[in-house]
Amino acid sequence: MGVRRAMDSALSEAHKGKGPLYTLGPLIHNRQAVEMLEARGIRVIDSIDGLTGSTVIIRAHGIPPETHHALEQAGVQIVDATCPHVRYSQNIVRKRHKEGARIVIAGDKDHAEVVALLGFCNYEGIVVTTPDEARGLRLEGTVCLIAQTTFNESVFHEIAEIMSAAHGSVETVDTICRSTEERQREVVELCESVDAMVVVGGKHSANTRRLAEIARASGTHTVHVETASELPADLAQYGNIGVTAGASTPNWITTAVMSRLEEIGKATSKASHALHHWLKFLTDSTLYTGLAAVALTQAGFALQSRVAAAPDAIYLAIAFCYIFSVHIWNRTSGRRLDELNPPARVAFYARHPRLFVGLTTLLAALSLVLAAKIGMAEALLLLAAYVIGLAYNASLAPLGLKHRRLSDLPASKDFFTATGWAAVAVVIPAISPAQQHSVVALALATAVAFILAFVRSAMFDFTDIQGDRLLGRETLPVWLGPHRTRAYLAILAMLLAGILASGAALGLFSTLGYWLLPCPVFILLVLFPFFPRVVKSDIICPLVADGFLVLAGVIALLWQVLR
Repeated sequence: MGVRRAMDSALSEAHKGKGPLYTLGPLIHNRQAVEMLEARGIRVIDSIDGLTGSTVIIRAHGIPPETHHALEQAGVQIVDATCPHVRYSQNIVRKRHKEGARIVIAGDKDHAEVVALLGFCNYEGIVVTTPDEARGLRLEGTVCLIAQTTFNESVFHEIAEIMSAAHGSVETVDTICRSTEERQREVVELCESVDAMVVVGGKHSANTRRLAEIARASGTHTVHVETASELPADLAQYGNIGVTAGASTPNWITTAVMSRLEEIGKATSKASHALHHWLKFLTDSTLYTGLAAVALTQAGFALQSRVAAAPDAIYLAIAFCYIFSVHIWNRTSGRRLDELNPPARVAFYARHPRLFVGLTTLLAALSLVLAAKIGMAEALLLLAAYVIGLAYNASLAPLGLKHRRLSDLPASKDFFTATGWAAVAVVIPAISPAQQHSVVALALATAVAFILAFVRSAMFDFTDIQGDRLLGRETLPVWLGPHRTRAYLAILAMLLAGILASGAALGLFSTLGYWLLPCPVFILLVLFPFFPRVVKSDIICPLVADGFLVLAGVIALLWQVLR
C-alpha cells in the first residue's frame, strides 16, 4: 500500500505538469520503475540545493525531521508520500524518545527508512540487524524496540525475546507492515509445495532480498531476478515453480516473468505445447482479433435480417482488413511509449516489422478498394474510420493541444475502438440501399456491436493498470478505478441483454436477439467469478475478450443453419 500510494502521488503530480518534479532519493527500490518515472519527468535527486520553485516528493521510506525542515526553508512544494505505517513508527520513536526511553530499531543500518527513524530520536538510537547483535547489547533504563516495516518477522521476534530476557524493561512494538508479514508467511508456505522459487524485484530492495533469503532458508532452489530477461533457462527442469514479488515490484514486471516462465517451462505433452504455441501466435498476431471482427459483422447483419441471410463476403473482408490494420498500426506506432513496458505483442511485432507494415498497408488499401466497389458512401465512411483509427496515437500539436494525442484523453481508447468496430461491422453493411434496414433497427444493432466491442477493449485495460499509470495512459480502470469500471461494464452487459430481448420482442430484430442473450451472461461471468484468472494471463485475456464477439458470430451462424 505504501509503495502504491507513493507511486500514485508522484504520477498525479506529474499529470499536473506544473514544473520541475523531484524525488529525494529513488521513490521505490526498483530500477525499471524509476526509469519509467524519469520518462514522465520525475527526477531523482540526492541534494536539495537549488530547488526553489520546484516540487519534491518524499518517498514512502520517509525522511529525517531536519531534512523536512530544510525543504521547507528552501521554499519548495512538498508532497509527503511517506507510508502511513512508516509514519506510525516515526511517531512512536519521537514520543518514546521524548519520554526518555532508549530506542532500538531492528532493521538494516543503511536503509532509508531506518536512517529517517534515527532522525526522530536525534540519532541516539541503536540499530540491530541480527540476533547476535542483540545479544551484545548492554542497556539500562527503559528500552523501546521497534522494527523496520519490511524487516524479517521471525528475526524480529527472536531479537525481541533475546532483549526481553537480557533487559527487564523492554517495550516491544511490532511495526512490521502487515502486508510484509503476510508475504513472508506466504513464501514459507509456498516453498513447501514447489520445486523452485522465483523472487521478482529490485536487487536494492530490502524487502525483496528478504523474500529471497526466506525462500533459500527453506531449502528451496531460489532465483532473484529484476526482469524476465534474467530468468535462467535451467528453470525448465523444475516441475512446479512459485513466484513472489517485492512490495516495490510493478505488476507488469511480475506478469512478464510469469509469461516467460510459461515459455521456458516443461510442457506436459507435445500436444499441449503445440496448443500453447498456436494460441499465442493467434492472439499475438491479431489474427484472432480479425476473426472476431468477421464474427461481429456476421452477428450484426443476421440480427437485422428477417430471414436467415448471411452478409456478403465483401463486408466480412472489409471488417477483417480494417480491424487487423488499425490494431497493428496503433500497436507498432505506440512502441516508443511501450519500450519501457514491453508487452508480448509489441515484442512480437518488433521481430517482424517489415512484414506487419507491408501487410497493414496492403490490407488497408484492399479494404478501401472493396468499399469503393460497393459505393461512395461506404468508401467515405471507411476512410473516416481509418483516419480516426490511425490518428489515435498521432500528435495533435498542430491543433494547439500541447502535443496531446487522442490516446491521452481519459478512456478514449475504448470509445474510439468500439466506434470503429461498430462502424465496419454494422453500419457499412447496412447503409446500402439494397439492404433496406430500418433506422431504429440499425441504431439498436449498432449499439449492440458498440457495447460488445467496448467491453472487449476495456478487458485489456485491466491487464496492466500500474504500467498504464506509469506511461501516463488514462484507461478506464485508471480513470475510474478497477472496481467501479467492472460495475459499469456489468451495467453495459445488462443493457446489452435488454436491447437484444426488447429488439427481438418488438420485431426490430430477428429472433437471433434471443439467441444472443448468452453473450451478456458470458460477460458477467468473466467480470466476476472468473475475472482474476482471465486478466492475469496474456493468452486467456485476449481469447476471452475477443471471445465475446466470436461467441456472437458463432451463435449467429448456428441460428442461420438451424433456420
